[in-house]
Amino acid sequence: MSDLQRGGGGQWAFGLVLSCTLLWFLPQVGNWLLVVIAGFIVLGALRTSLRIACWRFALAALYGACLSLVLHLLADDFHLRYIWLYSSAALPSYLKMSNLWGGDEGTVLLLATLCMTIGMRSAAAPGWSGRSNALVAAWYTLAAAWLGPFTATPPDWLAAQQSQGMNAHLQTIWMAFHAPLILAAYAWAIAPAGVALDALNGASDSYGRVALTYSRRSWLVLTAGIGMGMVWALEDFTFGQLWHWDPVQTSAFIVWAMLGAVLHGARRWRPTSHNRRLLPILSVLTAALACMALSVTRSEVLASSHRYIGTTSWLSHLALAAVLICLLLVYAWKAFARSSEGLKKIRRSASDWGLDLSIWLFAGAALLAAAALLNAHIGQWLQMEKASELKPFFETLMTWASAAEMADLRRAFDHWDVDGHGLGKWLTPVIALLGLIGGWVFLRRCLRAQGATIITLAMALWVTLTAWRGGWLTPRYRGEGVLSQSIVDVLPWLDAALLSALFLLAACITWGAVVLWRSRRLGTLRHTGPLALIHGGAVIALVGGLLATALNTYMPINIAPASAADAWHRVAEQIQVRVLPISSESNFSGYRAVAQVELRSEGQVIAGHALFQDGRELPPAYQGPVRQLCEILDYRYARHVGDPGYVLHPFIVRGWAEDLQVWVPASPRLMQAGSTATGDAEASYGVVVVRRYPFVSLVWIGLLAMVFGVLALPGHGHPSRRNTTQVSQS
Repeated sequence: MSDLQRGGGGQWAFGLVLSCTLLWFLPQVGNWLLVVIAGFIVLGALRTSLRIACWRFALAALYGACLSLVLHLLADDFHLRYIWLYSSAALPSYLKMSNLWGGDEGTVLLLATLCMTIGMRSAAAPGWSGRSNALVAAWYTLAAAWLGPFTATPPDWLAAQQSQGMNAHLQTIWMAFHAPLILAAYAWAIAPAGVALDALNGASDSYGRVALTYSRRSWLVLTAGIGMGMVWALEDFTFGQLWHWDPVQTSAFIVWAMLGAVLHGARRWRPTSHNRRLLPILSVLTAALACMALSVTRSEVLASSHRYIGTTSWLSHLALAAVLICLLLVYAWKAFARSSEGLKKIRRSASDWGLDLSIWLFAGAALLAAAALLNAHIGQWLQMEKASELKPFFETLMTWASAAEMADLRRAFDHWDVDGHGLGKWLTPVIALLGLIGGWVFLRRCLRAQGATIITLAMALWVTLTAWRGGWLTPRYRGEGVLSQSIVDVLPWLDAALLSALFLLAACITWGAVVLWRSRRLGTLRHTGPLALIHGGAVIALVGGLLATALNTYMPINIAPASAADAWHRVAEQIQVRVLPISSESNFSGYRAVAQVELRSEGQVIAGHALFQDGRELPPAYQGPVRQLCEILDYRYARHVGDPGYVLHPFIVRGWAEDLQVWVPASPRLMQAGSTATGDAEASYGVVVVRRYPFVSLVWIGLLAMVFGVLALPGHGHPSRRNTTQVSQS
């Protein structure tokens, strides 16, 4: 924080301590303090002479508000509604602190603080470049004040129960990392919007430097956040696989792809370049899409495993996105209306053309995903009937569900979500083209132009034939995975995408090896190594993700009654499972442990989980942002509303070649499997689901390579300082 260190660090620290102390002893003034903070931010944006003083106070007060909220969480101060709703005395400290972003009120407050930190760093810049991020922070500070993180808990809530407790989905170590990483990534994605507007207005020549820095940070953190979210999704009972185009996942992909488009051109941007208007437009659009992603996360329009209920901040995010879109339209109109006479024509190389095509393909992939998301919203808003092919496993569920459950099942399947299979049909050709173009660009740098073109054309022919007739994946698909048979339609294109991705990987490795051989210096790896890690890691992650998605197996196993309650039941090869009832009624954040589930392999118990029952109800007359359990826990994977209220994560045995998951049903039926007291033969059977995911380890290896590549990439400096490091235009 260079602006704070120049004569204001002590004042800022004093303000932080003062605001934190005030909100610790008088939390009831917290919501009004947020309104005052927003006022100071707006005053600083309007009066340049007062900007630094006003914004120092605002930033210190925002940090103090966040710190005080964390302290109230650690102290189990359930007299604050926010603490009562989302925390519990039984939670470990890291989960209590993680509840700063566990609820909507805290999330918006933290987002305002992040945006204000960015705004303070650019306070000296003129125009939108200097005030846009601070105004975004003011917007979200007012939204936080409206949600009321410092509102007192109603007395009847406290009388009814000590606290509402933390949702079962969030009680994981990944809660401490995934959510704040995504939030920080979105804040950095919004950051270049102001300087992009100034660039469109012809009032800034620093757009390329600022956009490169913030977009790279956002892409890096978003990649890490998505990776941790994938780990979490594999372990969570409402996901169960790496990716299934949940609306929130789709929104994150849209922002990630748009950032990829900006990063492929930001280093080459100049006020006189051919893409002088395109890249600023993409940056403002990325900021608006990040706001829309935040809105989708809080919206209840679509079926989503991230769904929240009640009145939340989705409208504030959507309104901010609308403001950015309107500003973009006005400034883009002015930019295109200005005459282009006098601009010097710059000769562009074939590599420049290849990078431009990459920009359009990344942006096109983002817009395709945005169109699929919009289509789902339109279908839900107009109450249109979903096509039968968008209801996977419905016939299977009909055979398992009771007559009383059918109405709930039909309502769940009628609720719209993103058509992942339809989106995949459009995205896989884009992935194939990206692989071919990227491979061609890298080959041109180490081979003769004619040779690189001939090799790429031959590979394009091979990819086309593969898309028509299939390749490695197509004949190996057995229809035993968690996805519906709709994936058969895109298997040849998945093969084509894999082939083009491997071509990109081979070209990238060849380029790095040739550059190293020609220079005879390991120092060249400082430039080539990071690019090889980024592009190669993307290919490795894509290969692992596609293999795990297409070739996984899903096998439900009926467990017959046993003679004893502690008997082991065979579920797969040398793996056995048993469920032991627990007489203890110890509470953990509102969840009562009712059973101990154990997994045994080759005579040794290798894992043990507790089976919890959620006995909580919503607070009286409250319709706020409380995370709800899905009515149907996971309708994509044949789990229904029978035996409601039970929570259990899967057992996962990880390996380099495959991950093995054993899903014990969240059901008392399995606990009754060894009991002869019940006369219901059907109730005495349990169902255990065994899943195998091949090559998931490649996903983690690829994502780590991408993250390390971005961290090692030269020229990663602060946007306020001119970067003179010369690196490859890639």
